[in-house]
Amino acid sequence: MSLLPPSPFWIGFDEARQAVETIVDIARDGPEERPTCIILVGKSGMGKTSILREAQRRISHEFSGDRAKLAADARHIPMLRVVIPSNPTSIKINLALLWKQGWPITNAIHRTADFKVVDLLREQGTRMVAIDNIHATLTASGRARNDTLNAMRFLMSEGTTPMVLAGLDKAADVFGEDEELAQRSIIVRLRPWEPGASSQRIIRELAKGMRLAEPERFAEPRYAEFLYRHSGGITGEFKRLLHFGSKVAANEGRARVEFRDLERAAQRLLRNFAV
Repeated sequence: MSLLPPSPFWIGFDEARQAVETIVDIARDGPEERPTCIILVGKSGMGKTSILREAQRRISHEFSGDRAKLAADARHIPMLRVVIPSNPTSIKINLALLWKQGWPITNAIHRTADFKVVDLLREQGTRMVAIDNIHATLTASGRARNDTLNAMRFLMSEGTTPMVLAGLDKAADVFGEDEELAQRSIIVRLRPWEPGASSQRIIRELAKGMRLAEPERFAEPRYAEFLYRHSGGITGEFKRLLHFGSKVAANEGRARVEFRDLERAAQRLLRNFAV
């Protein structure tokens, strides 16, 4: 097997790597009569979408050779990743999946979309289905929420492909209230970083990945405490502050980001998570 190609900049910390490896390991299991569903939850900005993209990259690379085993007219998609449209119903969920699978959307397909989705997943050799922003569908009005849950039940019962659903923490709460779905699911939670060594570690990794001058400086207590106070320990907010701090410095013709640049970035972003 060829080596995995170099990864683009991505969050390189153990917690995220473990989440990626959980998804990839489930994908390796292949089709099952009772496929596993991973519920990946955490606050907005904690890296859920980045984790799905990295898992998709690894799964696509690992199972790229499966294409030769399929029928000549089957489209090979090792990991199918979609964001379901707003105002969800089961037909929209299935149409979104069909569109990603390359199936033409016609008026007639509405009547058999759910069955066609699971048939194509088998035919195309899909190893994993990922649905991002699932909390938006699970916290809709009563009818839409029930319709979404019914669609998930169908995919987990009639289908044989494992799934990963990513969203805010409330998504896990909704699944936990449904006995059938809860028993079939693994919950992976991404928690905000704690102040101190934990935050310093991710700040250092982000600064390195962003190629900021002297990245170790940002893990020093003065910088790290400020970044934590204005980010709430959320990965995306750390990165946003560092990014806008670098823009402030660049606008003044400097490559080196100073403390005052971060202060101005925080003011510009109006972020204040201090408690």
